Amino acid sequence: MDVPIEAICSLGVGGALAIVIFLMYRRDKNATEKRIADICEGHENRLREDRMQLTGIIERDQESREENTKAITGLTTLLERMNGRH
Repeated sequence: MDVPIEAICSLGVGGALAIVIFLMYRRDKNATEKRIADICEGHENRLREDRMQLTGIIERDQESREENTKAITGLTTLLERMNGRH
């Protein structure tokens, strides 16, 4: 505590009570701000993980589309040859 005991006593009961209330308020405020920061950090971590998962899904989807495009192109070419167009 930064306030000397003599200074608190010189303020009387009302002043001492005001100091105690202020110190409790400041302690509660700091604890609340820390909890909010921890919650926000947790949300940011979850969002980062979700983005990484979505990026992986998108990459796998793109690979699958490329493979499907190659297969369809090959199948189209084969069907055209079978029908005598090529």
